[in-house]
Amino acid sequence: MTGYGVFWLGLLFISGRASAVRSVSFIYDEPTETDLLQAIKIPFEDKNLFFVSGTDGFPAMGIKPGSDVKVPHRLYVPERFYSEFSIHFILRIERPDGGGFLFAIVNPLETIVQFGVSVKLIDQNWSNVTLYYTDINVSGHYTSNVLASFKLETIFSKFTPVTISVRDFAVDIALNCVHQEEVKVNKIPKELNFDAASTLYIGQAGPIIKEPLHVSRKKIS
Repeated sequence: MTGYGVFWLGLLFISGRASAVRSVSFIYDEPTETDLLQAIKIPFEDKNLFFVSGTDGFPAMGIKPGSDVKVPHRLYVPERFYSEFSIHFILRIERPDGGGFLFAIVNPLETIVQFGVSVKLIDQNWSNVTLYYTDINVSGHYTSNVLASFKLETIFSKFTPVTISVRDFAVDIALNCVHQEEVKVNKIPKELNFDAASTLYIGQAGPIIKEPLHVSRKKIS
């Protein structure tokens, strides 16, 4: 697929509650936009989904552990992904054991993360942000493949924007709009191919891999 893909996943952790998903966008040669919230039925049918107020005053969608937001990936992501793309998210975590998968596209058996991002708190000062990129058609890929992992000096105790930019031979990350690190990668293939039956999960990586987002359920004050 030609062009540069911009993947927006707005994720907000409000007062330690859960992730708030606002939109996901893909930019082709001719700009188009897909809103990930279209996958969630309103009024909510899942008790673990709720609305919260974001820092910009606009509503955000809250997701607590135990939610089951999943859709066929092809409704939002092309079967042949971009060779170059960016992922952007905004995050706040309150619980010290917080973190988990922000989103994950898993294979039909739900045993491999083909594409996704996870955030895990390491200690009182640092977190890991990990990008998964696995083509199950490539020989030897029987487990989830980590394309890049970054150690960031933040525990997301306040709203923190992160941007991951992926090019053919490198991945870099920005925190609070400031470049932090670049790592060289050998991205095989250059354009990720998803299985037609793959599933997109929000806030977890499915019933087998799991790793749901864990944050405080403290009421917003």
